[in-house]
Amino acid sequence: MTRFRPARALAALLLLVLALVACRREPADLAAVPGDPVGAVQAQVKALRDNDLVRYSRLSLPPELHARSEALWARRQAEAEPVDPEDAREYADMMARLTAPDAEKALMRDLEPKLAKFQAEAAGQWPLMQATASIFLGAAIQANTELSAAEKEHGAAVVEALLAWAQPELFTDRERARRAVAALSRTARELELPTLEQARALPMMPAMEKGGVALAGLKEVARAYDFDLDQSLDQATVELVSSEGDRAQVKVSYPLLGKPVAFEIEMQRVGDGWYSADAIEQTETELAEAGPVPAEAAGVAAPAPEAGNAG
Repeated sequence: MTRFRPARALAALLLLVLALVACRREPADLAAVPGDPVGAVQAQVKALRDNDLVRYSRLSLPPELHARSEALWARRQAEAEPVDPEDAREYADMMARLTAPDAEKALMRDLEPKLAKFQAEAAGQWPLMQATASIFLGAAIQANTELSAAEKEHGAAVVEALLAWAQPELFTDRERARRAVAALSRTARELELPTLEQARALPMMPAMEKGGVALAGLKEVARAYDFDLDQSLDQATVELVSSEGDRAQVKVSYPLLGKPVAFEIEMQRVGDGWYSADAIEQTETELAEAGPVPAEAAGVAAPAPEAGNAG
């Protein structure tokens, strides 16, 4: 039996959130507030602040496109290969350890030697490690041909803030680690997904509900290390840069770990709502590549339009 690795628990839950949310590149880019691209973005920010990924999903795409995306989710589930037995075993082992009655104590016992080893290895080498990470991540962002110049600038600002925040003494602090482990354990219990088969079988909207639970847990883990995502969302500001016809450019500014960060989103009006033009294009491309997926064939009903509520 493969030994459970506590450090993989956070990564696994993070991957689960990313898989469930299926977000676009921007964290707050979509909504359905009639005639108001700024309100659309504000509504998206509010949904993330509330950990309401069902609402986030409904605000993410025009109703007809959302229904087709939901149908594609269902079709891919039906066509998916069976769960790999080794993956299923590792997932079940991880969730069992996270939800055990003595989870926090057992996980900290396993984590302690790893923290001690990292503490010893990082001593005196952290500036070099930071510089190396900065060069590598910066090069990766610049080499990404799918990112626009503005997106690359935003990515570079995020990396700069994260590298300035990431210090060895932060991650080797035992009390912080205990709070993070406790948050992971509580989140795993609340998810109630003990097997990988159950997680993969979730329809799209129930998956979003579970994703909201996981997102709240990850925010709590981050707060243990003085990384308050809700504070960034609370202080986010949205302003209209330009507007012409059914297109608008919106700027989002927010503080990240004490550093100001901003990016712009191109918004597109569809019907009564405003949505990220990039998200619409990406979803339409994905659907076209997948082939026809009628919503009625998957038993997915088109969602009712969102009410115009930005907050």
